[in-house]
Amino acid sequence: MIRKLIAALTLTTLVIPTVATAASPSPKPTAHSTAKSTAKAAPKSTAKATAKKTTTTKRITTHHYYAPKRVVVTPSPKPVWPPKGYAANNGVYAFIPSGSQLVSLLSAQSKLATQVTQCKAMACGAVYVGSDSDCQYWEVNSKVYGPNPADVTSMIEYGTLRTLAPATKAQNILPIILLSGEPLFPHENLILQTLGISSNNFYTQIAQGKSLTQIAGSKINAIVSAITADENKSINTQYSAGTITGDQAQAMRDATSVRIATELTNYNLNVGGITVSCWTQAPTDKVPSFTYTMDPNHF
Repeated sequence: MIRKLIAALTLTTLVIPTVATAASPSPKPTAHSTAKSTAKAAPKSTAKATAKKTTTTKRITTHHYYAPKRVVVTPSPKPVWPPKGYAANNGVYAFIPSGSQLVSLLSAQSKLATQVTQCKAMACGAVYVGSDSDCQYWEVNSKVYGPNPADVTSMIEYGTLRTLAPATKAQNILPIILLSGEPLFPHENLILQTLGISSNNFYTQIAQGKSLTQIAGSKINAIVSAITADENKSINTQYSAGTITGDQAQAMRDATSVRIATELTNYNLNVGGITVSCWTQAPTDKVPSFTYTMDPNHF
């Protein structure tokens, strides 16, 4: 049995209930005192009236008893259910975080560290999911969009993504990272080879806010030449295979410089068209996992 939800792309605020506890006032400590006299009368002296009398000082022992402090803990409030701000359908709920919310999610979830690292080099998205009942596993289908190589001012579909996530109990929220497999830079291997640096070094600098142009420095012209040659090779291959016409091939050649400029300065990808499914039967595929099917009509 499966229940599906097509999550809306409206960005709303996730409400996270706070948990509070209260303590009753601690009773004031009490003290009890006991006193006991051990003094005895001194024996009478047989001496004459000039003899001195012997006296004994009384000793008082005090014991303090403190009542143990009692703390009364009130039950934690239950999470708000159904979750507010979520798209809902047939008992399944989904929420797509904004960019800032996604950053907060990635930084707060230590168990997602590996996926966060992978998101440095590929387009990623995220969705929060939950259900009224138990789910054996989650299936999220989505699409990756990027600049149209023929017109970089428009976006086209680059590929489809199928993500499988672990089981959840009823009324539990699960954050799912959508790893597309679509590289943040279409000519990544060529760029790394030209710059002579590792992928980790390159994307660490990208994460620091540097542009490809800044990282390339004096090698930027060499990168442009290498990408131009690779683009022309790809266009010729498509034309020879009959997947594009002569006019389309020429249009793509004419737009090569614009596409390269876009890649060097403002190459944007996004993950959308998200459909969420809660499965109530055991999975037959590996969970967690993702499968990305790339379309051939992009950079």
